[in-house]
Amino acid sequence: MILDTGALIAFERGKQRIAALLDEASFDDSPIVVPTVVLAEAWRGGRRTARLAMLLRAVRVEPLHDAVARRAGEALAAVKSATTIDAIVVSCADALGLPLVTSDVDDMKRLADHFGGVALIAV
Repeated sequence: MILDTGALIAFERGKQRIAALLDEASFDDSPIVVPTVVLAEAWRGGRRTARLAMLLRAVRVEPLHDAVARRAGEALAAVKSATTIDAIVVSCADALGLPLVTSDVDDMKRLADHFGGVALIAV
């Protein structure tokens, strides 16, 4: 699964839903991925992000690849209300064939539809 910024914030705040999803993914040995743009958006350093630092040791941080960036740009042209980071995150989920864990299903749905139906999981 791909985690967006809302999912990382939910984890930092100790929300049960994201904890359960992460436990299930670990049990199933499913990949857990954080795109680099999400890390940049969520990371603030210091004690405030201590829980996040712990999570990052257990996940794969996915760099932004050229093809993902180009597809995100195309999505921005097609989905007028989309933001750059959201478009990159959904493009990454599509490229990796993984569901996207998000706190913003409504906004992400338009992008997911653009990419042909990336699965969304709400936290």
